[in-house]
Order: sequence, then C-alpha cells, then structure tokens
Amino acid sequence: MRRLRAAKATPVNRRLLFVPLLAGIAQLAPGKVAAASQSCVGHVAGLGAEDFHAYIDAFNSNDFEGFSRYYADDVDFQGRAGHFRGRAEVLAYYREVKSRMRETITIKDIVVGDAELLVDIVTELEAFRDWPEFATGPVLKGQVIRSENFVWYQVRKGRFAQIRSAGYRRL
Repeated sequence: MRRLRAAKATPVNRRLLFVPLLAGIAQLAPGKVAAASQSCVGHVAGLGAEDFHAYIDAFNSNDFEGFSRYYADDVDFQGRAGHFRGRAEVLAYYREVKSRMRETITIKDIVVGDAELLVDIVTELEAFRDWPEFATGPVLKGQVIRSENFVWYQVRKGRFAQIRSAGYRRL
C-alpha cells in the first residue's frame, strides 16, 4: 500500500459545506430526508419531535434517568472527548462531565432521515472547578466554552444506536 503525502490544507467552513450537501440529499430523495427547524423534527424510526426535545430538556437539566432512556443498550458514542460503547459507559462519561461543569445544549437545526437525525447544536460548558485533564484541553473554574457542533444520531427502535459528534466552530 502506498501512502500519499497530503497537500497543504486549506481551511474549510464546514457549515457552508454541510448545509448544501444535506439540501442536495433532500432533493435527491424526496420524502426520505427533510430539513426541519428546532420546533419541527417529524418522526424517525419511532422517535418524534416531542421525544427529541424531551431528550434535550432532560440532558440540560441533568436528568440522567430521563435522557438515558433514549440510548440503546449498545449505543456507540464517538466525539472529541472519546469513544464510549454502551449506555453505562456513556452515562459514566456524562456523570463525570456534569459533576465538574454545567453543559447546556441548544438546537439550531435538525435534518431528519429514515433512521437518523443530523443536528446542528450549540454546546455551552461552564466549569464548576478546574479540570486540567479535560479531554479537549484544560479548563479553569468559571471558564465558559461555547462551540457549534454537528451530531449524527442513528436511531433504532426509537433509541439512539450510534451518536457521532464533531465540533466545527468555537464561539
């Protein structure tokens, strides 16, 4: 196998790349993918708009029992902070995060597919105490970090089976 040397990277505005791509998909598959505002998600694989907003509300209020019921037992979560397999690992990670900082998610846009949700969110983290070993870099007590992220939720039987998150902008 031959390894190719990468050319010098040019910065890319991922939102400008992502949004037209999704719009193109929606035109190619009418009825299969629909763009939605935060107030209108539709239904995807047994998960409705009310359910998704209830998930975010439970997450923002640290209701672990409430938001964890949206995870499949074998959920696979991949994000900047790590790769977690299974509901127990995901919850252990969020218990650690939420014991050290307030995390609030705001939904900006949602794209609905047959078995997935693509969501553009703003995440705000406010540290309760210093966390020098935080996965994305050291955080000081009182520090607020805001970022915009794309999250791809793959849904199976009304539960999140896979969650992939990527940040594309610090605010």
